[in-house]
Amino acid sequence: MKLPQIFSNPVNIRSFVKGSSIFSIGDDSGEMYVVQSGEVDITINGQVVETIGPEGFFGEISLIDETTRAADAVARTDCTLLPVNRHHFLYMIEEMPLFALHVMKGMADRLRNADRRTEQ
Repeated sequence: MKLPQIFSNPVNIRSFVKGSSIFSIGDDSGEMYVVQSGEVDITINGQVVETIGPEGFFGEISLIDETTRAADAVARTDCTLLPVNRHHFLYMIEEMPLFALHVMKGMADRLRNADRRTEQ
């Protein structure tokens, strides 16, 4: 599933320069992001826990549980991101069940990777 193609809308594209903050732990949420180009580091307590590249997504957990951000997101490189607000997110889940499975798979992969990190 090519998420950038699904959400592509030139009006909504956001650009970030290397090193800039996309969001911080505790920020209010309202959007997830799909990486169109570049890379984004997800960090907790200053440690990179994941790097998200093109076609990857992040920030979805706060759309699901409607809580504040649980990590920081920082542009590892210059990047362009496609924001997906809660309304659009829920619409996609309703209209495209494979989208929901894609998001769940991404979350499951992150959970498995976090488990591996704690075992080391």
